[in-house]
Amino acid sequence: MNLKEILVNKIIKNILGLIVIASLLNVEIYAQENQTNLCMEQGVIFGFFNGVQTTKRQARIARGFLKSTFGDHTEDNEKIKYVLFYNYTNGFEDFVETFEQRLKEQNTILENKFELFFEVRNQNSPWWKKIIEIVPAAADVLGAMVDDMQASAVKTLTGWVADPPTIANYAEQQSRIESFILEGKKLLFFAHSQGNLFATSAYDFATTKVSHDSVKVVHVAPASPTLRGSYTLANLDLVINGLRLAGSVPDITDTMPGYLLRPAGLNGKTDPLGHGLLEIYLNSSFSMINRIREHVETALNTLVSPEIHASQGFFTVTLTWDGRGDVDLHTNEPNGMHVWYSSKSGTTGYLDVDNTVANGPEHYFASCDETKLLLGNYKISIANYARAKGRTATVQLASWKEGVLSTKSVTLGEATGDDPVYSIFNVNVNKDSNTGQYSVKLED
Repeated sequence: MNLKEILVNKIIKNILGLIVIASLLNVEIYAQENQTNLCMEQGVIFGFFNGVQTTKRQARIARGFLKSTFGDHTEDNEKIKYVLFYNYTNGFEDFVETFEQRLKEQNTILENKFELFFEVRNQNSPWWKKIIEIVPAAADVLGAMVDDMQASAVKTLTGWVADPPTIANYAEQQSRIESFILEGKKLLFFAHSQGNLFATSAYDFATTKVSHDSVKVVHVAPASPTLRGSYTLANLDLVINGLRLAGSVPDITDTMPGYLLRPAGLNGKTDPLGHGLLEIYLNSSFSMINRIREHVETALNTLVSPEIHASQGFFTVTLTWDGRGDVDLHTNEPNGMHVWYSSKSGTTGYLDVDNTVANGPEHYFASCDETKLLLGNYKISIANYARAKGRTATVQLASWKEGVLSTKSVTLGEATGDDPVYSIFNVNVNKDSNTGQYSVKLED
């Protein structure tokens, strides 16, 4: 079979599949009015891009404070879902290493006291004061660590500013953004420190898919003059001031008092660098929070919903690839139903987006209707249908409640037609017999 025959054959199958799914979707739309919906519909995605030297746990805590600060609904009563776009950085690990070295310098008295690492960032802590009383020389660690924290953060940020992230750097974020766009979600990117560099790239990617009116950015302590929205920057932010010496950064918008006059932030901690999101920028004692509130509210009130191309699911699978060719997404549901371009409607879910030309996306979603969602194992796989040899295909699994669960990429070999030779995920949907709650988990 030549290439022309292959393409004609697939087009015919697609047309037949669309006829079937169109009738089923009409039933689905009617049923949704009376179903038990397991997914809370979200009107706006509030995407948080964390800053330098932030662990994933700390980023999640910050996301929680953002939710309590800005609320669950817009002024028009649209629901807001807070999503973490986590940025990995070696800055935090470098800082830990430096801290351990400093402790060993104190005649080994504090050697291996790693738990003190968290105390050093909160200089008013009782623990740290007691240590200084017992070991006065430890005060030198404190002063040196402020310098080291600044130097480490500036070093990391300088590298990112010189070589900012691209789509290839944040494949996981790109796939999630792609899925939100398909589902017609409004997007607000809220970025702090290093996260601003990622948010700028995310905005540039998103606006190739939807109008600028559907995506907004709020920058906080931006590490680069390249901005895609309104920003806030304090005068005594030592990290950004240190970065200013190495290159251009935005102008100062707000002032704050010196370290000794600063009250603790949302997390009960202080920050000698004047850079922390919870300690400084969202601190109600400083003027920065008022500017940030205004920027967030303006963005939320001016966002425009993009066109809906795909449905939100209890869990979703999104396939993209880096160029031309036809890559196919296959899902085998627990009862044996095979959902793919030739049979787009399953018992539980649908392949509601199919791409035959280039880049993707393809999109499968499992129904949020409790009467349709099957318990058990879903097998996710892909095939190089044609013309995609050497392409990198990326598949992302996400649940409506927890966000991204996993992202995997594979390099494709020879075309295999309808045979999905690349096994990607085994997904289990379970129901707790005690609570009645449904969950999505990955199997090895």
